[in-house]
Amino acid sequence: GARAVLEYQLFYRTRYAEAAFASCQGVQLPATGGYAIATMCGRYGARLCTAQRWLDFQGDKNNGLAPLQIDFRLLPNGSEPG
Repeated sequence: GARAVLEYQLFYRTRYAEAAFASCQGVQLPATGGYAIATMCGRYGARLCTAQRWLDFQGDKNNGLAPLQIDFRLLPNGSEPG
């Protein structure tokens, strides 16, 4: 039978995830003046968003955007996946 990937885990260094999040955090939408991150962090909005919450929302198959479930795991800086 056919096989398909329905879910996977993705490991990021905490430093990398936080830098990626920080690079998006201040981006504003010209049409509304609001922060783009507000629509990319689910129920947390822009004010309570963190790197982990941002990634969790992006990897949630129920957000209407992710094609499959992605479990983002942040690793302490300098560590290796177990």
